[in-house]
Amino acid sequence: MLEAAGLSSVTAYALKYAGGRERPDQTSDPNQWRKSGGNSFPSVHATAAFAVGTVLAESGNDEYRWVRRFLGYGLGAATSYERLKHNAHWLSDTVAGAALGIASAHFAMNSRERTDQETSLRLVPVERGAMLTYNVSLR
Repeated sequence: MLEAAGLSSVTAYALKYAGGRERPDQTSDPNQWRKSGGNSFPSVHATAAFAVGTVLAESGNDEYRWVRRFLGYGLGAATSYERLKHNAHWLSDTVAGAALGIASAHFAMNSRERTDQETSLRLVPVERGAMLTYNVSLR
């Protein structure tokens, strides 16, 4: 859960910086991108809630999976609803956060099942910065 939440949150903050969308309590226009350095898209709260909720929902045996799915995805949905209710995010912010959180959780869960020879995650120095690479051996 921590790995999924961390990965999704770091990615969400990078997207916030790149998008710069203003929040609904700052403007009535949802198309205010890169205007004044807003931080609405995507919702980090929704991203982390869906990342943790997805790991809870999809881990473990099948005996009580429906309960875990109800609790896990319910956590994400409730968090997203509260962000909308308090006028902190647009609907697309929470939907993007949900997608990012679910994808990050599946990535984190699936990376545990692979052996070290099949995959690698590397930070490679390049001119003026660094590049993050992920390699998968397809057999």
